[in-house]
Amino acid sequence: MLKNYIITAIRSLLRSKGFSVINILGLSIGLASFILISLYVYHELSFDRYHAKADRIFRIVENLRTENELLLQSTSSPPMGPSLLKDFPEVENYVRFQQWNLLVTKDDKAFYEPDSFIADSTVFDVFSFPLIKGNPKTALTEPNSVVLTESMEKKYFGEDDPVGQLLKMDDGQYKITGVAKDVPENSHFQFNFLLSFSTWSSNNKQNEMRAWFWNGFHTYVLLRDKQAVTKVRQGMAGYISRNVEKGGMYYEDLPLQPLTSIYLEAPRSWENGKRGSVNNIYILSVIAVFILAIASFNYVNLATARASRRLKEVGLRKVLGAQRRTLIAQFLGESVIVCAVASMIGVAVAWLALPVFNELLETSLSFSVFTSPFYFVGAVALLAFILGLMSGAYPALVISGFQPLQIFRPAVSGVFSHQRFRKVLVTAQFVISITLVAGTLLVFNQLTMVRSRDLGFTKDATLILPTNGDTVITNHFETVKHELMKVNGVISVTGSAQVPGQPANNWYSEIEVTEGKMSPTNINTNQVDHDFIPGYDIKMIAGRNFSRDNKADDTTAFILNETAVKDFQWTLENAIGRRVNQGGRNGTVIGITKDFHYASLHHAVAPLLLRLSNRFGRLSIRLKSDDIPATVDRVGEMWKTLAPNLPYTFTFLDQQYDKQYKADAQLGRVASVFSGLAIFVGCLGLLGLTSFSVERRVKEIGIRKVLGASIQNVMVLIAKEFVVLIGVAFVIAVPVTWYLVGEWLNNFTEHIAIGAWPFIAAGLFVLTIACLTISWLSFNAASSNPTQALRNE
Repeated sequence: MLKNYIITAIRSLLRSKGFSVINILGLSIGLASFILISLYVYHELSFDRYHAKADRIFRIVENLRTENELLLQSTSSPPMGPSLLKDFPEVENYVRFQQWNLLVTKDDKAFYEPDSFIADSTVFDVFSFPLIKGNPKTALTEPNSVVLTESMEKKYFGEDDPVGQLLKMDDGQYKITGVAKDVPENSHFQFNFLLSFSTWSSNNKQNEMRAWFWNGFHTYVLLRDKQAVTKVRQGMAGYISRNVEKGGMYYEDLPLQPLTSIYLEAPRSWENGKRGSVNNIYILSVIAVFILAIASFNYVNLATARASRRLKEVGLRKVLGAQRRTLIAQFLGESVIVCAVASMIGVAVAWLALPVFNELLETSLSFSVFTSPFYFVGAVALLAFILGLMSGAYPALVISGFQPLQIFRPAVSGVFSHQRFRKVLVTAQFVISITLVAGTLLVFNQLTMVRSRDLGFTKDATLILPTNGDTVITNHFETVKHELMKVNGVISVTGSAQVPGQPANNWYSEIEVTEGKMSPTNINTNQVDHDFIPGYDIKMIAGRNFSRDNKADDTTAFILNETAVKDFQWTLENAIGRRVNQGGRNGTVIGITKDFHYASLHHAVAPLLLRLSNRFGRLSIRLKSDDIPATVDRVGEMWKTLAPNLPYTFTFLDQQYDKQYKADAQLGRVASVFSGLAIFVGCLGLLGLTSFSVERRVKEIGIRKVLGASIQNVMVLIAKEFVVLIGVAFVIAVPVTWYLVGEWLNNFTEHIAIGAWPFIAAGLFVLTIACLTISWLSFNAASSNPTQALRNE
């Protein structure tokens, strides 16, 4: 019986090769898209889950309250780890990290290694970072010991065994005590070097035990079991009151953040490593389901439209005693066979398209995420089986419901012939297509606005040159600047601890918020030189800039931004002269800058304080826009003369700043590609339906032509039922897209206004593509000889 069903199903598919090809091609593209996006979603959801104890690891984060604000920070202070272990029996262990940007020198070659961290010796017990050389229990116990990754081993030592050798890092010599495997890509933070925490703590014993507000570390705790987190959270208020004195600035809470949620949760200030976007996961998942739905709708539409062709077959089977359930089984079997063939083609297409997909997302997805090929094959087979049942259920019920008498009166007036369900599916396809096209247009509009927005500073043609705080540069900065300014093509040179697009240091400060009263607060701070503000074309709106003529500015002058004035509820006039005490430096506010976006437009401009210093991590070199490559080379030659011990490693500010929108740009590119695929799959179905419509109405078309109908009349006759559905789809798609894109735009503090033209453009585009698809077949039908159509009458 099963063999007979399969043979009959294959014969039926071969009899209608055109419809079978359309269904298989559409489903294979839908499945390939679904597989690719599923790989991406799986990858994003897998972050940090490779750790054996991932479900028991939590990061300590801070809700820090001041008199003026609540600061949500990812960082913690050095005493928290040891004290949590002491106060809570539920805590099994802890590890602290702090990121260091190191200059590593080997054989007279120097490299900056920003992915370097100091870490407690317990790091290999808490996390699953396996060592391939060295003892994980002792590797980071001694000061000035370091563990490096496999990649760094090859970079600095080639085939030699590095364990036991010394490596110069900044001004110190570090003993290599282990080699770790490279950190997997799906880790929320990456490292190349781990230095022993005792390297820092041996010189900072008091700070390690008492600096409760030195929030420059990331602390992770390992709990004894999954349920322990509830007890620790319940006891956190008591822990804070016992250990930290409540003053003008205090900890409102120290939440425990699960390790596996860090990557996708809303980022806090001072995050370590990269972060994903849960919104992008949702959007791409919806797109994958949309494309698969369009392909499935194609099958349902074409199968039910072709139902009249099978009246004789169904009637004959019923006359011979076939029961409805056996007919349903046969037609479901045909659907499953189509989906099975489509799944095999879809897997092949996904495998071939994966390199291009990786390039779009700038990632390295692979099918190796499945621990066994049987899991992957089983998952695809199950998906194909479920899709086959879902796609074939309605056509099977419709076709098997024919009565034998219908063979002699098959009334079919058109492709939709009282089939409302088919109209709904076609309309849904157009809704999806218009939504994807309009959504993609709006995403690109937002990204264009972001890149062209006046940020309040100039970022074009600016070379960023790291110095790592090298004393050769900082102790002779004015001389270095003077020599660089001599280079042909250089407009300005300025130094700063951070440049726009990088996280600002958040420093504890006391500010005269209320006249006569100093209030504690944490404020973003950048250490700059005298030329930072004019060098970046930042506007002053009150007071003055730092002055070389006023030597007191070096130690007593502070400049705030416009948002700080608003947050402190000052006016521009009374802001000047307010007292500031920061890290022992007492002074006054001498000027106010107009707000500039030193962080991305995903965040509102936060209060910022600028102070003079010569402790620069980076130089910003503005270049003339003509012949930039030659100017970069000339700067490099001068740099080798000025700082022969430092590498000439540079980036351009505009490229570095735009990396903040990397995830959004990736979403735009991927959405545009899959929107095109969705429209293509939809047009395949439209082609099939139009073909069937023309075939079923060939005699009607012939009669109309005999009665004087023109080619245009016939084309309009065939196209109008589809055009009406596109109009209905447009009306539905507009509010749907408006809502979805509006939710995405809420991720930006400044965004475009959603206007009408993207929807109009999307609707016209889909209408044009649909009409072009329909017109080819309808024109052929309208141009045919009517006598051929009426020959059998």
